[in-house]
Amino acid sequence: MFELLDNSRIYVSRRGHDSRVVVVAPQYYWENPNEIEQKIQTEIKKIYNPWIETFKLLIENSPSKSKKEIDRIDKFINDWIEKKQDWGIPSTIPDAKKKFEKELKLFYDTLALYSSTGDKQTILIPDTNAIISQPEPKSYKSIVGIENITIVFLPTVLSELDELKIKSSNPEFQKKVKSVITRLKGYRQQGNMLNGITVEKSICLKMIAAEPNFGTMLTWLDKDNNDDRIIASAIEIQRDNPSSTVCIITGDINLQNKAEMAKLSYFDIE
Repeated sequence: MFELLDNSRIYVSRRGHDSRVVVVAPQYYWENPNEIEQKIQTEIKKIYNPWIETFKLLIENSPSKSKKEIDRIDKFINDWIEKKQDWGIPSTIPDAKKKFEKELKLFYDTLALYSSTGDKQTILIPDTNAIISQPEPKSYKSIVGIENITIVFLPTVLSELDELKIKSSNPEFQKKVKSVITRLKGYRQQGNMLNGITVEKSICLKMIAAEPNFGTMLTWLDKDNNDDRIIASAIEIQRDNPSSTVCIITGDINLQNKAEMAKLSYFDIE
């Protein structure tokens, strides 16, 4: 945005003192964007639009007053990207930079607040192939290099396991899937999996029963696509655990790409 401002020009509205016409309008205006500015505007929007969508989704549980203020700042940013005329345009580019930085401060403050709220956990979300490949919970410690971890099993993944158990044409693979399901059912005998149970002293295992709510989700996600359902569930978990690190465990390159687009961390199971 500073690069855009450095290439911008502000002019003063000249009004004749002898005129009998009173003009009620801003004194300072943006000059029309030139070709360089238009290219920078395009680049900013490519970065900012998906970022703000994710940001607003993650602060969904914030008080309405905070969300309204963030909406106001979002409008301010878009107006300045588009060079829309308003009453708040400063007289110089250095002053414009200061104003932009001051307006943006709430975003930084909000992120700092969320990062310090609640328990700091490392939450791992394995996809179906990851669970089949690495059914032993302690193996995930070496994958991420962290001792204390929480592993969450999503409804989408559990449904895929049940489907593979029945539909797989490979007897050996089918047997492996059944073994994984039996292991997961065994954890239920140790406690309430919805609340979480502890295994191997430092590993918490949890299951989630509810499917993600696509009514309040990133617009590019498809509720009928299982990879997208995993991403949506991971975002909801990140939203509910703002200070934690939520990582998807997958060897699927397409799911890795979607995780990156959704601003989520991932580890390759391989």
